[in-house]
Amino acid sequence: MKLQQLRFILAIAESDLNITQASEKLYTSQPGVSKQLRLLEDELGIKIFARNGKNLVGVTEEGKTILEKAQSIMAQINEIKEFSNEMNPERRPLPIQSFSVAA
Repeated sequence: MKLQQLRFILAIAESDLNITQASEKLYTSQPGVSKQLRLLEDELGIKIFARNGKNLVGVTEEGKTILEKAQSIMAQINEIKEFSNEMNPERRPLPIQSFSVAA
């Protein structure tokens, strides 16, 4: 299981089960998202999303639990990043500032 796969399933859920829309949000290809979803479901032995043919039509009961846990994991990762930024202020990303140039 990879963090990328967790990001992908969360993006799919947030995109109303539209893999194409999720892939655009993730700046990656639709086949890549579909493949990672399939690999994760195969690894877990659980279908996260219900299907009608190739279309995702819902979230399975097991999928709801997995999505909740994935969301929790991603929140914890963000907390770790925030903590790291607090402990290393010199490594914080600089805020983007805009300015105008007088002609």
